[in-house]
Amino acid sequence: MKQRNDTRYLQRNAAKRCAICDGKFGLIRHYSWRTALCSKRCVDRFKSREEADRRWLLRLHLARDTVAIGLMRFQSEEVGR
Repeated sequence: MKQRNDTRYLQRNAAKRCAICDGKFGLIRHYSWRTALCSKRCVDRFKSREEADRRWLLRLHLARDTVAIGLMRFQSEEVGR
């Protein structure tokens, strides 16, 4: 019996299905950033997810910078008292 959690099993079957929809590959396999995809539609979905991730990370970075600036101001006010 094969164990689905076994890393060898996952690696061996990883390229047999599309990374987005888990569909089977036809005659043509599309790739984006070394990720095997089954259709142009999945390529578009992959790119839109990638763009959404990029926007989310940008917002996270901006929020982190805003908090850091606020902490620096707070600390400088505490030292000035």
